[in-house]
Amino acid sequence: MNNPSSNSPIFIVGTSRSGTTLLRNILNQHSEVWIAEKETNYFADLRVKMAGFEQQPLSSEKAKLCQDYFLALTHKWYGEGGDPEQGWMKRQELVALAESLGSSADAYFESFCQLSAQRNNKTRWGEKTPKHIFHISEILTRYPNARVVCMLRHPGGVIASFRDKWKRLESKNVSQAKNSYNLLISSLIWKGAFRAAVEARKLFGEERIYIQRFEDLLTDPESAIKALTSWLSLDYQSSMLEVSLSNSSYRELFGKTGVSQKPMYHWREKLSDSEIAGFQYVCGSLLNEAGYEPEPIRASLGLISRLWITAPFGLLQTLFANRNRITNIPQYIWRRFRIAVLQR
Repeated sequence: MNNPSSNSPIFIVGTSRSGTTLLRNILNQHSEVWIAEKETNYFADLRVKMAGFEQQPLSSEKAKLCQDYFLALTHKWYGEGGDPEQGWMKRQELVALAESLGSSADAYFESFCQLSAQRNNKTRWGEKTPKHIFHISEILTRYPNARVVCMLRHPGGVIASFRDKWKRLESKNVSQAKNSYNLLISSLIWKGAFRAAVEARKLFGEERIYIQRFEDLLTDPESAIKALTSWLSLDYQSSMLEVSLSNSSYRELFGKTGVSQKPMYHWREKLSDSEIAGFQYVCGSLLNEAGYEPEPIRASLGLISRLWITAPFGLLQTLFANRNRITNIPQYIWRRFRIAVLQR
C-alpha cells in the first residue's frame, strides 16, 4: 500500500449542518480515500494551544497532551471526554508515526489521520471539521498540496437543521444544543463561512479551494460527484452513491442509504415566515451570490430590532453552552464575525 502522505490530503469544511458528513461518507466510499470519521477540531483547538510548537519537537508533557487528545477521539466524539486508553488506536503506533514525521503537534495530527486511513486500507487521508472553514489559511500554509472542499448549503436548511438538532440528541446534550441556537448568530455564522470560502478561493485559487453546494449533491449526485472527483484527481466510482445517512436530520424521511432530494427545501415547512425573513435580512445579497433565490418575505422593522437587541444575549448563551469546546473566545468571535459584520 502506498504511503498516505504521498498524496495531497483532503479537508472538508463548512458551516455545521451543511452536509459535511454526507460528503465525508461519499468520499469514504472511494477505494483510495479515507476522511477521518471523528472531527478533530485540531486547527481550532489543540493547534492553538500548541502555538510555537506546531512544527517543533515537543516536550514529553506536550507530546502526552497531543497523544491523549487524538487517542480520545478514537473512543468518543470531540468534547465528550473520551478515554485515550479505550479507543482502537494504539499509543505506540501513534507515537512511532509521529516521531517519523517530526514529533511536532502537526505530526500527531497527520499521524492520527494517516492511521485512520491505514486502518481502512486507504491510501489518501483527509479530515472533516466544519469550523475549520475559518482556518483555511493555516491548513494550506501547513499542507501546500492539500485540497479544501467547502460545503455550502442554503441558510434556511442550515438553520432549520441546527435549530432542531436537540431533538435527535441524548438527553445530556439537549441543553447545549438548545442554548447554542440563535437565529441572528446562526445567520451571521453562515454569512461569515460563505465569505470565508469565497475569500479563500480568491486567495489560494480554484485548484486548491472547491465550493460544493449541498443542493447540487442532491439534485444530480452523479454529476456533482464526478466533477468533485475530477477536481481531486480521483477516478469516479459508482459506489460513492451508496452512502450512509447516519447522523442526518433527514434520515427518517428516506431510509438509511442513498441520496434524496427531500432535504433540499424541507426547511420551508420547518421555519416560520419571521425566521425566513430574519436570515434573509442578515444574509442579504449573499443568497443570490451563492445561487439561491430569496423568498418573497421581508423583515419588518420590529423583527430587525428584536434580532439585534437580543444578539448580545444570544452570543453569551452560545459561548457559555460551548465553553468547553472553545479554546480562545476572542479569536473564536473574531474569526466568525469579522468577515460577516465588518467586510462589505
